[in-house]
Amino acid sequence: MKTGNSIVHYKNKSDYLNRRPTASEGIKKLADATKAGELKENAADKVKNKVKDKITETKDAGKHLLSQAGGALVRSVGSSVLNTVGIGAPNVPVPDLAEVKESKTIEGKEITRVNKPAIFFINGFHFNPFRDESKGLTGMAKNIPGAEVFSWSEADKVIDAVKTRPHTQPVILVGHGMGGDSAVDVVNKLNSVEHGFRRVDLLVTMDSIGTDNDVIPQNVRENYNIISDQDSLFNDGPNIARKKNQTKVDNELFEMGHNQLEEDTEVQFLVFEKINRTLMNAVNLKNLRENLKEGLNKQLNQKIMDSHRLTSKAANLSH
Repeated sequence: MKTGNSIVHYKNKSDYLNRRPTASEGIKKLADATKAGELKENAADKVKNKVKDKITETKDAGKHLLSQAGGALVRSVGSSVLNTVGIGAPNVPVPDLAEVKESKTIEGKEITRVNKPAIFFINGFHFNPFRDESKGLTGMAKNIPGAEVFSWSEADKVIDAVKTRPHTQPVILVGHGMGGDSAVDVVNKLNSVEHGFRRVDLLVTMDSIGTDNDVIPQNVRENYNIISDQDSLFNDGPNIARKKNQTKVDNELFEMGHNQLEEDTEVQFLVFEKINRTLMNAVNLKNLRENLKEGLNKQLNQKIMDSHRLTSKAANLSH
């Protein structure tokens, strides 16, 4: 019989001989125990790695927000100084408000053109390392052919990916939380000579976390800004267009928490509807361009034929 501490007792010698484990059974039990131990170790390592990665991301997110807050403070202080003393006032130090950037030259970098729409989802920062990503932006992206997913810290990668698309293809960016803040950073950087003032057809920002990204630049055709009414500390409020005749901005308030926004069926439906409409507009515009081009070619060919056609008088003289 077996006791609670796994010690096996036998009645007598014959009972032991009849019930003793064979060598193969012993080896199998040892192998099973070893395998179970390895699985536990692997699972424990995965948990440790997830927690470690999340700690690193948490530090990066904190630095990012502190950097933004510091930049906003400098701009605020600088603005007050300029308003008080005026530019060029004698013996008054005016702070340098220009952003200092490190310039790098990357030689031999090739960009491969991809002739399809740029539909990019940018995930925000989440404290829970075991969160099911399939319920949020990642899950939405899986249901849109050709869509890609990035992290909030990969703004430069998003810009590189946008530049692989020809200008005839639409650009759609969807970001949540710090991912929404990164999306606005991306469109602002694309709105420059360096990037050819690249047009963004649709920008969806979901409860963006930031301090200075409320103004949407003129290279964005439409911004759909979704705001939670429960977590005021997590969002930076309504957005406005820098040029309202070039950019349409819709701010919509939802009665749900910050993390619920990207997982809510109603919100996802509205975002999908915006994406579908943007893609259909791009298709219609493409068809219109092709029809106009075809019509112009026909007119040009007709003019060429008419210019070479003999008049009736010239035709009679030729006979």
